[in-house]
Order: sequence, then C-alpha cells, then structure tokens
Amino acid sequence: MADVLTRLAAALDEVIGRHPAETVVMIGHDSVNRILLLHALGLPLSRYWRIRQHPCAINEIDWEDGEFTIASINQTDHILLGE
Repeated sequence: MADVLTRLAAALDEVIGRHPAETVVMIGHDSVNRILLLHALGLPLSRYWRIRQHPCAINEIDWEDGEFTIASINQTDHILLGE
C-alpha cells in the first residue's frame, strides 16, 4: 500500500499542477480510492478498512489553498439496481 500511496501522491501532484483551478475526474479501483481518501484525510494506511468503497462509487474531493476537503464519499445514488 505504501508503494501505491507514493505513486498516487506523485500523480495527484501532477494533476493538480496541470489543472490547478479545473474540475478533474479520476477513475480508480476501490483500493486506490481508499488510499486516496486516506491521503486526503491525513490518515495512516492502517485505517484502510475503515473506508467503504462500493463498485462504481463516486467520491468528491476538493483541492483549495493547498488542502483537500472531502465533499462526499462512496456515493452510489447514480446506480439504478434492478431496472
């Protein structure tokens, strides 16, 4: 997980650097999403299982003034089941 965090942090730095005031959509697997959320929240990797991520879930993370703000986690309202 530490290797994933290292690669993820480098990718985030690049994306933020290229698109500082834009909305960007990033797509990842649940493991990457959990590690991203832990990073954004300033939590250790040991808290990995404390964040739930369903398939196709949406997380909204804002970046402003050098800090992350979590707007939503694990949103699945867009998924229509049984139709």
